Formats: sequence, C-alpha cells, structure tokens
Amino acid sequence: MNLARIVGVILALMLTLSAFGIASAQDTTIIIGWEQEPPLLRPRSSLTFASLMGGFFHRDLWDWNGQLEIFPVMVESVPTFENGLARTLANGATQVDIVLKEGILWSDGAPITSADLEFTHMIMMNPATLTAGRGSYPDIVESGEVIDERTFRLTYNAPAPDYLVADYLSANIPILPAHVFGPILEASGNLDDAPQWRGIDYVGYGPYVLTEWAVGQQVVMDKNPNWDGQEPAIDRVILRFITDTAQMTNAFANGEIDLAFNFQDSLVPQYSAVPGAEVFQTPGVYGDAVWINMGNGGHPALTDVRVREAIAHAMDRETMAQQLVGPGVQMALSWFSSAFLPEDHPFREYNPERAAQLLDEAGWIDTNGNGIRDKDGVEMILRFFTTTRQVRMDYQVVIQEQLRAVGIGTQLFPVPATILFADYLERGILDTGDFDLAIFALSSNPLSPYSGDTLEWFGCDGIPTPEDPAGSNGWGFCNPRFDELNGMVAVEVDPVRRLELAREQFQLFYEGAFWHGLYLRPTWYALAPGWELEPVKGVGTLAANWFNNIEFWAPSM
Repeated sequence: MNLARIVGVILALMLTLSAFGIASAQDTTIIIGWEQEPPLLRPRSSLTFASLMGGFFHRDLWDWNGQLEIFPVMVESVPTFENGLARTLANGATQVDIVLKEGILWSDGAPITSADLEFTHMIMMNPATLTAGRGSYPDIVESGEVIDERTFRLTYNAPAPDYLVADYLSANIPILPAHVFGPILEASGNLDDAPQWRGIDYVGYGPYVLTEWAVGQQVVMDKNPNWDGQEPAIDRVILRFITDTAQMTNAFANGEIDLAFNFQDSLVPQYSAVPGAEVFQTPGVYGDAVWINMGNGGHPALTDVRVREAIAHAMDRETMAQQLVGPGVQMALSWFSSAFLPEDHPFREYNPERAAQLLDEAGWIDTNGNGIRDKDGVEMILRFFTTTRQVRMDYQVVIQEQLRAVGIGTQLFPVPATILFADYLERGILDTGDFDLAIFALSSNPLSPYSGDTLEWFGCDGIPTPEDPAGSNGWGFCNPRFDELNGMVAVEVDPVRRLELAREQFQLFYEGAFWHGLYLRPTWYALAPGWELEPVKGVGTLAANWFNNIEFWAPSM
C-alpha cells in the first residue's frame, strides 16, 4: 500500500471515530440520541423535542435548576419585589423591569438590547405575526415599554403572582433578534415561513450555534464564539435522530451515541448492562395519557361523556402500568401537577361492567352481532393514534383488546411524532382533530397550580381553526367555567383561595373525561463511559430545560 493510500485510510478512520463521539484533543464531540425530530424549531413547533433544542442554542431570560431555584440567564438579575425590579402598582397590577446583562451578543455578534425585547413583546401581543402558542400573555399584559438600552418594562393589567414561571416574555416565544426577524416581518407581514424555524441561518443566544440540520439524520451544533457564559468543554454537540427504541438501545450499547434519555423504565436493565454506563433518573413531569377527541371532528360517539367515561373504565390502566412500564410506577391522576391535587382527587377504576352499562345508556349497542357497538347505522370504530415509541405502541395493542371486550373497535395508527404533533398549518393530526383516540404525554407546570398554556391546550378559544390556527386544543374540550377559573387563578394572590379555585378547575377537567392518565414516567438518562457524571445530572426540572447546563458537561480526565 502506498503512502498516500495509508494516509487516506488513517484520515477516514479518524473521521469515523469522530462521528461516533470519540473525541480528539482538538475537537471534543458528544452525540446524543434524539428520539423525535421536530418539523420546525420553537416556537413554530410546540413539540417538546423542539423546545429541548433551545437549551443548546437559544436560552430564555431566566431558568430553573433541579432544586427549583431560579437563576438569571439573559438578565442581570431575576426581577423580584425584594430587589425592586418587580412592584405592585396602585391599582393592584404587577409591573416588572427586565434588565439585560451588559454586553451580551447574539450568536452572529450583534448586541442584544431592549429593542429585541420590545420586538418579541410585539410578536407576543399580535397573533397575526406568528403562529405560535402565547399562553395568556396577550390577555394579562397591559403594555411593554423600553426604558433604556438594556431595560424593558412589562406592566400587567392585574396581579401576576406567577410572572416568573408563567407567561413571562420568553416563556412561549424565545427572545427574537429584531435585526434578523424585523426585515422578514416587514417584507411578508408574518414570520410563519421564516427559514430560521428550519435551522437555516439561525441566530440565538446560547453556548452553541446550530450549524447543520440534516433532515432525518442529525442536528450539529458548534461552540458559539459570542457566548458570554461558561465556555463549553465540548466543542461539538450532535443530536442523532433515532426514532426506534431498539435502535436507540443498540446505538448506545455499540458506542454510537454517548447519551440516551427519556426511555421507559423497562429498558433500564439494558442500558445498565452496558459496561461503564451511568444510568440515573429525575422526577417525572410527563404523564402519558389517552386523549379523546370529544369535540373537534372526532367520532360522534365521543361527544357523549358517558362514552368517554366508559373508555376509561374499560382500560385496566394500573395493571398495564405495572406490566408495560415497570413495578411501582406512579399513575398519572391528572394533567395538572400532582403537587397541587387534593388527596382525594378521583380516578376512574377498571370496571368493564360499568363501561358496558354506560355504553348501553348512551344508546350504543351491538345490533348486528358482530361484536362492535353501533347507533343510527354508525359503528363505534375509533381511529387510535400514537407515536412510534415502543411502550406507547404496546399500550395501543392492549387497550385495543380491552376496548374490544366492551364492544368498541379501534384502528391502530402509530405515526412519527412529527406528523402527530405538527401544528394546524402543517396539517398535524392532533391540531386538525383528525383522530379519535391518541396516546402521548404533555407536561403541566410543576411550580404553580397555574400555567399560561392551559387555555391554549384546553380553553374554548384554543381549538385551532383556519381563522385562528395557533391553539393546540385538538380534542375540543370547551367549558366556559374552566376558562373563567383559569383567569381567576392567574391573578389570585391569596395562596389558600388560589388553590381552592385551581382545584375546582381540576375537577372540571376530570369531569370532561377526555384525558385518562396511563402513568407518570420519570426521565431516565444513560451516559456512556468517558464523561463526567455530576454535571450531566444537573438537569432542569421542567419539560424543556433538561439541557440548560450543557456548557458544564465535560469528558472525564
């Protein structure tokens, strides 16, 4: 073999080793297995795996750590009543001054100023500019005002006890660089089709910069030279898209990825068996559930609450959790955080006889003897969707059998998350209501009984339409009292009264019978040998900030 060929082989080998996360002294790379590829970036996609990416290249104003402690990110200090940056006005409303850190830069080198906060505030207040979730921000914020180059003042129209954890300026839409998005908005009047949501020329504020998005393969991020925080010890982060559970475990076992996360409890032994692997968990905020399309174009039977209750009673959810997820797994009693539920919050137990009784009462009976109930010539065969996550597909199969036992037929459709969770404009299955049943997880706010996103997901105005496609209430739950209570919880400062109002809201949610919890899953992580464990374990507490300290991760010495 000649010298040139030898050199070529060596270079090819080095590239291969680098691709699989074996770091060189010049270029330290970590590869993270990513189970869902979002169709777009936050905020154009509400998919959790889109939000998680923001931890690498687009941080928020402030964030929370694993000890539920808030810390500043883009701001000089977290605004509080004690430091004078938050105050109560004479009319009882809350006012907050957001003071940016001095000298911080966007990833393209442009300065970050209060003009960017003003631009983002304008986008938040005007749904016509961008199709994205805004929580109740436009309803509870009275005005925004530039005070100086680094200070922006938000004035609420009422008391805002949750201004730090819900509906603050970057909670739903990240702070947008006005010099990037301003010209796009001026030219087209809308930001929905901006190339940045597809990772093209993305400008953010974080320890990394998105440099490549190979659709169906991976996202590559390199160190941001304009980041003012801790300099990352890892030069390059690769998010490898692996949607199949078995492929993910194999990739970790074979050393093709350095980190796997969000896997089900039953896979812990497989990950733990990998020599040198560190496997750990954080408390769960996600509860997988069966969601029923009760009022957004679903099967006509599902408009009857008796049918929705019957579906819950027909499912042996506790046994499924023990057998499909793992012994001792917690049940998800409500979408709302268990920290704020009353001790006697109800749960619909497995009772197929009661399920059959309810279906009979609703007029759905088997008139032709084929084992499937029908009414007015319509058979009760439901379209049942979930993602390609293995445990969810396993649940589908078992639930299909249990529903069939009481005369309900189902058609099973496991689909990629990008199709299930795409927004209304992208013809997503959930947002367009093109389903009857679905299994997926959606986290609530574990820090407060109030969440600014509640009405987006469950409010009457949150049902997406061609005229207003921004909502995410694809199941069509609509209860005016529920909506009213949400507004009351938002402004109530008395903690006892606030919890009373919230629990009335929780009860209405339960009575809607469109959400039936399956299990509350912890978040599992498996870290390959060669990396320091403690920095990785310092993940966040919410559903979208698990990588908020990636800059502190490092290879072991």
